[in-house]
Amino acid sequence: MIERANLDDASELSRLENEVFDKFNSPLSKRSFAYHIRKNLLLIFRQNGEILGYVLVFIYLKTPRIYSLAVSPKARGKGIGKALLAAITAKFDTLRLEVRTDNQKAINLYESFGFKKGKILPHYYDDGCDGIEMKFSKITSKSALKETKRTKF
Repeated sequence: MIERANLDDASELSRLENEVFDKFNSPLSKRSFAYHIRKNLLLIFRQNGEILGYVLVFIYLKTPRIYSLAVSPKARGKGIGKALLAAITAKFDTLRLEVRTDNQKAINLYESFGFKKGKILPHYYDDGCDGIEMKFSKITSKSALKETKRTKF
């Protein structure tokens, strides 16, 4: 089930963050999650009381930015990332994000929702990997939104 995160979720989100991202990706701390729960949009996918994925969107910018999308390794391949992305693309008319150029699986997922590749960001990540900017617009998108249900948050 997809829902907004609350402050009680910060510890579990920090655990998931460290499970998914290595030290080179500057994982978010419990304190950072608490801040983002209060100030931004943080949706979680919870099943049987356990958080299996989340998407964090910074909404203070002109175009909302997907800062992070993460799914527990044990829950990958079950449509959780797609469900979270569908919820976010249903809520916003435009979005942007950055993704590692070596993360083709994520790039394919974003493209399946209508995100378009933009400029390359040389040495964008802490380990020196390049990033790529991607943008979404409902007006120009051929996204998978038709196959998803709208959810209110």
